[in-house]
Amino acid sequence: MITRPMDPERARWVGTGIPPRLRGTTLSDVEMMGDLVPPDTLNKARGYVEQFRGQQDRNWRGLPTNPNIFGQGLLFAGPPNTGKTTVAAAVLTELRRRWGVSVFQTRYADHVTRKIAVLKAGPDADPEQFSRWQYAVERVEWADVVLLDDAGHEHTTDSGFAEDTLDQLLRQRFDEGRPTLITTNLSGTEWSQRYSKALRSFVDRCTRRTIFIGERGADA
Repeated sequence: MITRPMDPERARWVGTGIPPRLRGTTLSDVEMMGDLVPPDTLNKARGYVEQFRGQQDRNWRGLPTNPNIFGQGLLFAGPPNTGKTTVAAAVLTELRRRWGVSVFQTRYADHVTRKIAVLKAGPDADPEQFSRWQYAVERVEWADVVLLDDAGHEHTTDSGFAEDTLDQLLRQRFDEGRPTLITTNLSGTEWSQRYSKALRSFVDRCTRRTIFIGERGADA
Protein backbone atom coordinates (compact mmCIF):
# COMPACT_ATOMS: atom_id res chain seq x y z
CA MET A 1 0.00 0.00 0.00
CA ILE A 2 1.31 3.45 -0.96
CA THR A 3 1.26 5.98 1.86
CA ARG A 4 1.37 9.67 1.14
CA PRO A 5 3.28 12.05 3.39
CA MET A 6 1.07 14.33 5.46
CA ASP A 7 0.70 17.87 4.20
CA PRO A 8 3.13 20.05 6.25
CA GLU A 9 0.43 22.60 7.07
CA ARG A 10 -1.92 19.90 8.32
CA ALA A 11 0.89 18.24 10.27
CA ARG A 12 1.54 21.53 12.07
CA TRP A 13 -1.88 21.34 13.77
CA VAL A 14 -2.29 17.62 14.42
CA GLY A 15 -2.39 17.05 18.16
CA THR A 16 -3.01 20.70 19.02
CA GLY A 17 -6.70 20.26 19.79
CA ILE A 18 -7.52 23.33 17.68
CA PRO A 19 -10.87 22.67 15.91
CA PRO A 20 -10.49 22.12 12.16
CA ARG A 21 -12.55 25.23 11.39
CA LEU A 22 -10.01 27.38 13.27
CA ARG A 23 -6.75 25.66 12.33
CA GLY A 24 -4.35 28.11 10.77
CA THR A 25 -6.59 31.13 11.45
CA THR A 26 -4.50 34.24 12.15
CA LEU A 27 -5.39 37.60 13.67
CA SER A 28 -5.25 39.07 10.17
CA ASP A 29 -7.86 36.51 9.11
CA VAL A 30 -10.03 37.58 12.04
CA GLU A 31 -9.64 41.20 10.98
CA MET A 32 -10.87 40.28 7.50
CA MET A 33 -14.09 38.94 9.03
CA GLY A 34 -15.31 42.51 9.41
CA ASP A 35 -16.91 43.81 12.60
CA LEU A 36 -16.79 40.50 14.46
CA VAL A 37 -14.00 41.73 16.77
CA PRO A 38 -13.20 45.37 17.66
CA PRO A 39 -9.82 46.75 16.46
CA ASP A 40 -8.73 47.41 20.05
CA THR A 41 -9.15 43.74 20.89
CA LEU A 42 -7.06 42.70 17.90
CA ASN A 43 -4.35 45.22 18.79
CA LYS A 44 -4.08 43.85 22.33
CA ALA A 45 -3.91 40.29 21.03
CA ARG A 46 -1.22 41.25 18.50
CA GLY A 47 0.74 43.01 21.22
CA TYR A 48 0.77 39.83 23.28
CA VAL A 49 2.09 37.78 20.36
CA GLU A 50 4.75 40.39 19.53
CA GLN A 51 6.00 40.58 23.11
CA PHE A 52 5.74 36.86 23.86
CA ARG A 53 9.39 35.95 23.35
CA GLY A 54 10.56 38.78 25.57
CA GLN A 55 8.03 37.77 28.21
CA GLN A 56 9.33 34.18 28.21
CA ASP A 57 13.06 34.91 27.94
CA ARG A 58 15.50 33.42 30.48
CA ASN A 59 19.02 34.53 31.31
CA TRP A 60 22.17 32.40 31.25
CA ARG A 61 21.26 31.02 34.67
CA GLY A 62 17.89 29.83 33.41
CA LEU A 63 15.98 32.47 35.36
CA PRO A 64 13.25 34.66 33.79
CA THR A 65 14.56 37.99 32.56
CA ASN A 66 11.11 39.51 33.16
CA PRO A 67 9.86 37.72 36.30
CA ASN A 68 6.87 40.05 36.76
CA ILE A 69 5.26 38.90 33.51
CA PHE A 70 6.93 35.51 32.96
CA GLY A 71 4.34 32.80 32.26
CA GLN A 72 1.38 35.14 31.99
CA GLY A 73 -1.46 34.37 29.60
CA LEU A 74 -4.62 36.15 28.49
CA LEU A 75 -8.22 36.18 29.70
CA PHE A 76 -10.89 36.73 27.04
CA ALA A 77 -14.17 37.71 28.69
CA GLY A 78 -17.50 38.57 27.12
CA PRO A 79 -20.99 37.36 26.22
CA PRO A 80 -21.54 34.29 24.02
CA ASN A 81 -21.02 34.53 20.26
CA THR A 82 -18.73 37.56 20.35
CA GLY A 83 -15.63 35.91 18.86
CA LYS A 84 -13.67 35.06 22.02
CA THR A 85 -12.73 31.55 20.92
CA THR A 86 -11.85 32.67 17.40
CA VAL A 87 -9.48 35.38 18.63
CA ALA A 88 -7.93 33.15 21.29
CA ALA A 89 -7.35 30.35 18.78
CA ALA A 90 -5.78 32.87 16.39
CA VAL A 91 -3.37 33.93 19.16
CA LEU A 92 -2.52 30.25 19.71
CA THR A 93 -1.91 29.84 15.97
CA GLU A 94 0.35 32.89 15.77
CA LEU A 95 2.38 31.80 18.79
CA ARG A 96 2.86 28.38 17.21
CA ARG A 97 3.88 29.75 13.84
CA ARG A 98 6.01 32.66 14.98
CA TRP A 99 7.74 31.26 18.04
CA GLY A 100 7.50 27.49 17.50
CA VAL A 101 5.97 26.80 20.90
CA SER A 102 3.82 23.73 21.56
CA VAL A 103 0.13 24.60 21.93
CA PHE A 104 -3.09 22.86 22.88
CA GLN A 105 -6.75 23.91 22.92
CA THR A 106 -9.67 22.34 24.75
CA ARG A 107 -13.00 23.25 26.25
CA TYR A 108 -12.42 23.24 29.99
CA ALA A 109 -15.52 21.07 30.49
CA ASP A 110 -13.97 18.42 28.21
CA HIS A 111 -10.72 18.52 30.20
CA VAL A 112 -12.63 17.88 33.43
CA THR A 113 -14.51 14.97 31.82
CA ARG A 114 -11.29 13.41 30.52
CA LYS A 115 -9.50 13.86 33.84
CA ILE A 116 -12.30 12.09 35.69
CA ALA A 117 -12.31 9.31 33.09
CA VAL A 118 -8.56 8.76 33.55
CA LEU A 119 -8.87 8.69 37.34
CA LYS A 120 -11.79 6.24 37.26
CA ALA A 121 -10.53 4.01 34.46
CA GLY A 122 -10.41 0.36 35.49
CA PRO A 123 -8.57 -2.64 34.07
CA ASP A 124 -11.32 -3.17 31.50
CA ALA A 125 -10.98 0.32 29.99
CA ASP A 126 -10.40 0.51 26.25
CA PRO A 127 -6.62 1.06 26.00
CA GLU A 128 -6.88 3.27 22.90
CA GLN A 129 -9.55 5.48 24.45
CA PHE A 130 -7.62 5.67 27.71
CA SER A 131 -4.48 6.66 25.79
CA ARG A 132 -6.37 9.49 24.04
CA TRP A 133 -7.76 10.76 27.33
CA GLN A 134 -4.37 10.63 29.02
CA TYR A 135 -2.64 12.35 26.11
CA ALA A 136 -5.12 15.24 26.17
CA VAL A 137 -4.88 15.62 29.95
CA GLU A 138 -1.09 15.71 29.81
CA ARG A 139 -1.11 18.21 26.94
CA VAL A 140 -3.28 20.56 28.98
CA GLU A 141 -0.82 20.34 31.84
CA TRP A 142 2.47 20.53 29.94
CA ALA A 143 2.06 22.23 26.53
CA ASP A 144 3.96 25.52 26.34
CA VAL A 145 0.71 27.47 25.84
CA VAL A 146 -2.80 26.16 26.47
CA LEU A 147 -6.22 27.60 25.64
CA LEU A 148 -8.97 26.66 28.11
CA ASP A 149 -12.18 27.52 26.28
CA ASP A 150 -15.51 28.32 27.96
CA ALA A 151 -14.37 28.22 31.58
CA GLY A 152 -17.49 28.30 33.73
CA HIS A 153 -19.54 25.95 31.52
CA GLU A 154 -18.30 22.76 33.17
CA HIS A 155 -20.62 20.66 35.36
CA THR A 156 -20.40 21.40 39.06
CA THR A 157 -20.47 18.79 41.82
CA ASP A 158 -20.66 18.87 45.59
CA SER A 159 -17.03 17.77 45.73
CA GLY A 160 -15.90 20.90 43.86
CA PHE A 161 -13.67 18.77 41.62
CA ALA A 162 -13.89 21.05 38.57
CA GLU A 163 -13.21 24.17 40.62
CA ASP A 164 -10.25 22.61 42.44
CA THR A 165 -8.85 21.24 39.18
CA LEU A 166 -8.90 24.68 37.57
CA ASP A 167 -7.21 26.25 40.59
CA GLN A 168 -4.47 23.61 40.66
CA LEU A 169 -3.98 23.66 36.90
CA LEU A 170 -3.60 27.43 36.62
CA ARG A 171 -1.21 27.60 39.58
CA GLN A 172 0.87 24.67 38.32
CA ARG A 173 1.19 26.08 34.83
CA PHE A 174 2.03 29.56 36.11
CA ASP A 175 4.68 28.18 38.48
CA GLU A 176 6.20 26.30 35.51
CA GLY A 177 6.16 29.48 33.39
CA ARG A 178 3.62 28.03 30.94
CA PRO A 179 1.07 30.67 29.84
CA THR A 180 -2.64 29.84 29.82
CA LEU A 181 -5.26 31.53 27.64
CA ILE A 182 -8.81 31.45 29.01
CA THR A 183 -12.15 32.33 27.47
CA THR A 184 -15.22 32.81 29.65
CA ASN A 185 -18.71 34.29 29.62
CA LEU A 186 -18.43 35.08 33.33
CA SER A 187 -18.05 38.59 34.69
CA GLY A 188 -15.66 39.23 37.57
CA THR A 189 -18.46 38.94 40.12
CA GLU A 190 -19.81 35.78 38.51
CA TRP A 191 -16.30 34.28 38.46
CA SER A 192 -15.89 34.90 42.21
CA GLN A 193 -19.27 33.23 42.84
CA ARG A 194 -18.60 30.31 40.48
CA TYR A 195 -15.11 29.60 41.79
CA SER A 196 -13.69 31.74 44.60
CA LYS A 197 -12.42 35.24 45.24
CA ALA A 198 -8.94 33.78 45.73
CA LEU A 199 -8.95 32.17 42.28
CA ARG A 200 -10.41 35.33 40.74
CA SER A 201 -7.50 37.26 42.24
CA PHE A 202 -4.99 34.68 41.00
CA VAL A 203 -6.38 34.87 37.46
CA ASP A 204 -5.57 38.59 37.51
CA ARG A 205 -1.99 37.61 38.32
CA CYS A 206 -1.49 34.73 35.88
CA THR A 207 -3.08 36.49 32.90
CA ARG A 208 -1.23 39.47 31.53
CA ARG A 209 -4.38 41.36 30.64
CA THR A 210 -8.09 40.83 30.28
CA ILE A 211 -9.47 41.35 26.79
CA PHE A 212 -13.17 42.15 26.85
CA ILE A 213 -15.12 41.25 23.75
CA GLY A 214 -18.64 42.61 23.48
CA GLU A 215 -20.34 44.76 26.06
CA ARG A 216 -19.65 44.03 29.73
CA GLY A 217 -20.99 45.47 32.91
CA ALA A 218 -18.94 47.55 35.33
CA ASP A 219 -18.15 44.48 37.44
CA ALA A 220 -16.38 42.66 34.57
